[in-house]
Amino acid sequence: MKKFSDDLAEDREFEIGGEMFRWRYPHWEETAAIYDEDLELLKDIEKQTNGDGPTTKEAVALTQKRIKIFIDPGNDAYKRFDALMKRKADPVPLFQYGELYRWLLEVTSGRPTNQPSDSEPGAGTTEASSAEESPSTGVVRRK
Repeated sequence: MKKFSDDLAEDREFEIGGEMFRWRYPHWEETAAIYDEDLELLKDIEKQTNGDGPTTKEAVALTQKRIKIFIDPGNDAYKRFDALMKRKADPVPLFQYGELYRWLLEVTSGRPTNQPSDSEPGAGTTEASSAEESPSTGVVRRK
């Protein structure tokens, strides 16, 4: 018998900016609202002819708002997260909010947001990788 409850993550903690938080699986309607809101934002951006979209500040504020959907409210977590976002001394770097949000989406949906690449981009190398002789070509390769 497949027990879907066994697939749920047990380690539900994360650290950002030196603060520990517990995350939760949001109700399906909260997650659906995120996806619906994204669709509406994309439609609005596509309609615009002047290229204006949300400002960086607006996009970060939306990301921070969405992160809170995943935070377990116990232990004054919302208050601590709000203080963390406002902190001027030793602030959380901008990029970490986006990384945290993508990670929370991944762990709560059970699906990665980006597929990992098989190899590094670039032309690669034509140099031999081993000093041993290849049995199929007789070529000596460096180790």
